[in-house]
Amino acid sequence: MAVAELCIFPLGTGTPSVGRYLEPVLKVIEESGLKYRLCPMGTVVEGPVEDILELVRICHRAVLEAGARRVVISLKIDDRTDKPLTLEGKVRV
Repeated sequence: MAVAELCIFPLGTGTPSVGRYLEPVLKVIEESGLKYRLCPMGTVVEGPVEDILELVRICHRAVLEAGARRVVISLKIDDRTDKPLTLEGKVRV
């Protein structure tokens, strides 16, 4: 199980407001079945690495289909094999 932080930046939109380009992304994430946490500057997801990478691919396409002319994606993945990794465990002291 992995935890990943996904930040998507729609560009070429003609406006500094990007919410309408990210709405379809949230729908994709919700429908993915992966555990997630929406944050002010990105989204954190938990699941198998393969599923996270597929989710990123679908999110990328969703932003472009929403009308953005360019998209920049920042992705950080933490994948441990020595012990279980969860969203909650990452912030537990």
